[in-house]
Amino acid sequence: MRREPRTTAQKGHPYGRRPTGGLADVLWDWSKSGTRTAARNRLLRRLPGVGPAAAYRFGLVERPHYAYGVRRATESAARLGHRGVTVVEFGVAGGNGLLALAEHARYYAAATGVAVRVVGFDSGAGLPDSTDPRDLRYLFAPGFYTMDHDRLRARLGAAELVIGDLTATLPGYLDSHAEVLREHPVGFVSLDLDYCSSTATALDLFRGPSHGHLLPRVTCYLDDLPGTIAQIGEAAAIADFNAAHPDRPIGQVLGLRAFTPFDPPWADQIHVHHRLDHPDYGRLEVGATGDQLPLDQAPPVRRRRR
Repeated sequence: MRREPRTTAQKGHPYGRRPTGGLADVLWDWSKSGTRTAARNRLLRRLPGVGPAAAYRFGLVERPHYAYGVRRATESAARLGHRGVTVVEFGVAGGNGLLALAEHARYYAAATGVAVRVVGFDSGAGLPDSTDPRDLRYLFAPGFYTMDHDRLRARLGAAELVIGDLTATLPGYLDSHAEVLREHPVGFVSLDLDYCSSTATALDLFRGPSHGHLLPRVTCYLDDLPGTIAQIGEAAAIADFNAAHPDRPIGQVLGLRAFTPFDPPWADQIHVHHRLDHPDYGRLEVGATGDQLPLDQAPPVRRRRR
C-alpha cells in the first residue's frame, strides 16, 4: 500500500510542511512570502551600512508590523499635540512579541520625542476552554501558549504586564489608569488572542462612551486572520463590533502594500479603528499628506530638424 507523504497542514500553511532536508527545505521556505520576507530582512540587516534608521525605514526589524504600528501611533500623537501614547498587545503568550514591541517603542520614542507606554494583557495560563464554535477550536486547544512569568518579567523593563481574565483586567485597568491614558492615549493595538470570543472582549477597549483614552484613529494588527474566513475568529469579532458600532468602524487599510517597502504580507493584516465621533477625529494632522499638488512643468518642445 502506498504511504502518503507526512504533512502538517495548518492555518497559514495550506499545503502543509514536508521536510525533506537540504536545498528542498530552503526552496520550500523561500516559496512562501511570509518566510521569504523574514529571511530577506535578516539578510539585509547584516549588510554594511544598514543601521537602525535604515532598518526601521525599510521594515527590516523583527516583527516589522509592530514597528509600523508604533510609528503610526507616535506620528499621529505628535501631530495632534500629545506628548505620550500607549501601545497594547492583547495575547502575550511567551512574551517575544511584547519584548519586540518594547524595543520598537524605545526607538520611536527617541526618534519622535513622544513618550511610549507599553502594556501587555494575558491570562498567564494559556488559552482558556471554549464552547464557541467560532473560536477556532480545531486549531487551538486549552492550555496553548503558557507563560514563564518570572523569566518574562525579568526582561520587561518599563513595559507593563497585566495578568488575569481579560473580562476583569481590562475594565479595571481602564478605570485605574484613566488619568495616565488621557496623557498617553492608546494609538496601537495588537490582537493576538486567537479566539473570536477573547478578541470580542479585547474590543471593549473601543466600546465605551469615553474618548480620552484613545487617539481618534488607532492602528490595529490582527495576528490570526490568515487561513481563516470572515465568519470565524478575529474577523467575526470585528464584524460583530462594526455591526454594533457603525460610528466606530474597524477596517483593513486599503492599498497599504503599495506604500510599504518590499510589499510585506503583514500589510494585509493592518486595520484601523476610526472613531468617527471622537472630538479630534476631523482635526488636521499637519504633515500627514501633502497640502498642494502643483502642475508639473511642461516638457521642453523639441524642434524638428529640417
